[in-house]
Amino acid sequence: MITAVLSVYNTGQYLPKAMDAMLSQTYRDFEIILVDDGSTDGSGAVCDEQGRRADNIRVFHKPNGGLSSARNLGIEHAEGDYILFPDPDDWVEPRYLEGLLAIREKYNADLSVCGHYFFEQGCDHLWNAQGREEVFDTAEALERLMQPKSFCGYAWNKLYSMDVIRAHGLRFDEELGMAQDLHFALRYIKLCRRVAYDPQTPLYHYNRDTVGVTTYDSPLTPRKLSGLKTYLKIAALTHDDYPAIEAESLGVLSDTALQYLYLYYYFKMKEPQTMALLRGYQRDYFSYFLASPSYSRQRKLLGRVAKVSPRLYYLFFQSKRVLFDFVRRLTGRQREI
Repeated sequence: MITAVLSVYNTGQYLPKAMDAMLSQTYRDFEIILVDDGSTDGSGAVCDEQGRRADNIRVFHKPNGGLSSARNLGIEHAEGDYILFPDPDDWVEPRYLEGLLAIREKYNADLSVCGHYFFEQGCDHLWNAQGREEVFDTAEALERLMQPKSFCGYAWNKLYSMDVIRAHGLRFDEELGMAQDLHFALRYIKLCRRVAYDPQTPLYHYNRDTVGVTTYDSPLTPRKLSGLKTYLKIAALTHDDYPAIEAESLGVLSDTALQYLYLYYYFKMKEPQTMALLRGYQRDYFSYFLASPSYSRQRKLLGRVAKVSPRLYYLFFQSKRVLFDFVRRLTGRQREI
């Protein structure tokens, strides 16, 4: 049996569509756990309403504690042999469960990963990972996990084994407000012998309309800042056995700090300690950022500018965004920065 855990916080308006898709699965041996994480907009009542649709749906209500705590509650109550974590504001293809289980069994894998679409209003299927089926050993899977246009650290495109989770006491890190999915996936993959990835027929639709188009569209909050710790923790976890992953993680940390420097100016923050933290991360791990093949020469040039003057970097990057938005309005093209 497969357990699907959906953490709901003020996303009740999207939940019926997500549940329609889950209840239309071709693979029928599954349960759904809905965790209302202290919603304040009536989403808890929507969860109860959805819970009455079928006998394989269970609903739990808890005080707000964040996404990780809600998913951990789902893990504690899971009765399936496998578990996954779709988001309540997204939707899935009818073969979502069947496809993930099939690729896992085909290659006797410890983890299976499906392809996905990004959806934005008026432009479905903006981008999706495509390619042939692949099987990775532990080191290869960790490398792909850190690549922005591979299967990444998302929780919703992976089918995890409850035996592995229980045997090693794996839980989502409740200290992290961002990138906790990545941290969980990395700790799990370190325990795997084989990871199977099938992007050929994407099975998941990620709704970008509910989260903003890019990292640059929402304020720099304490929750976002906590995500910086994720990459330090990953670096520590991979230091001994996977130095290439450690290096990539520190490069991502430098780049994320670079992104957040933009937010600092864009939202007119006046917090010297935050500025010092971001500048420190961006500069201290800049060599890893420069060495990474994941970033373009243009991106690295912007990083060099930020090292000298974060303000100048912001002005330069903001002008670049304005130009891209202008082109996007003219052509309908997705913004890629």
